[in-house]
Amino acid sequence: MSNPSIVLVTLEYPPDIGGIATYLRSLVEASAGGIEAVDAKKFFRSSWPRWWPMVKSITSIRSIVLVSHILPVGTAAWISRMIGGPEYAIIVHGTDVRRANTPWKRWLVRRICARARALVANSEATKRELLSLVPQETVHVVTPGVSGDPHPSRIDARRGLGLDTDEPVVLSVSRLVPRKGLDFSLRAISRIQTRRPVRYIVIGDGPDRERLEKVAAECRASVTWIRNATDEEKRRWYAAADVFLLPARDEGDDVEGFGIVYLESAMAGVPSVAGRSGGAVEAVRHENTGLAVNPDSIQEIAESVEKLLKDSELRRGMGENARRRVLSEFQWKDRWEKLKRILNP
Repeated sequence: MSNPSIVLVTLEYPPDIGGIATYLRSLVEASAGGIEAVDAKKFFRSSWPRWWPMVKSITSIRSIVLVSHILPVGTAAWISRMIGGPEYAIIVHGTDVRRANTPWKRWLVRRICARARALVANSEATKRELLSLVPQETVHVVTPGVSGDPHPSRIDARRGLGLDTDEPVVLSVSRLVPRKGLDFSLRAISRIQTRRPVRYIVIGDGPDRERLEKVAAECRASVTWIRNATDEEKRRWYAAADVFLLPARDEGDDVEGFGIVYLESAMAGVPSVAGRSGGAVEAVRHENTGLAVNPDSIQEIAESVEKLLKDSELRRGMGENARRRVLSEFQWKDRWEKLKRILNP
């Protein structure tokens, strides 16, 4: 990549798995050479502070630096700027602000943000969190988008997956961590399965997998686990699904920044049941493109999923609304154009 206008320095980037990595990779791809990604982890050393070599590396950059993760990448960019390094902008995700949970870290975040060329949040919810720390600053919002890759038709997807045409399918796609609410999803699906046949598919892997498998066994939920699905396989499951389920919740300093998977299900015309956590309520419009639920209520999760499964007209209408909205409001090429305007007004 030659002469990028922006160099992204980040701790999370593919092959890492997760929403932040997907967000950043998609932004880089949409820039068509305007952003070059650099893995900050390769600058770490064994002694404390482990991130210190980043200061020298960032100082050598001759483009605007886009920092993902205020701490510690932003710290290195801030120090670099004070000794003559490049200007930097910060892109903030759901957990960044909450992890500034000591007086020292909050003081540091304020100084880092004050020196930044621009502050960018991935949702209005994240923006509010950041402004609680730096109320005097201007924070822009650049939400995730979708690539626009076509999904197969529902019939073709189901035929390719060996599903019956009318078999109810509920889908979750997620990194397996506690805040995604999959333990409550399993318990909710188990309740529904006592009343009607439902196929529940969970695509993803992560540190919470073993606990979730025990929860499924305990509540006798029938679930198919798919750990390493390709992008094409995921598109098939999105297209085949009736309902997308991910009742994300707050877990300490871990919060749903936005939720790209809600947009991916919307691209397939599938309504979502989402938890009222962080930016998820921006990704899913309650009673328009899906249902936003109390993520701590198994009963409400079960009732919302069952409501959509029972009412095909409601389900189809919400799915159509979701697809229209994502096509008009959440395209990656628009995200890149907006970021360029923010960094180069």
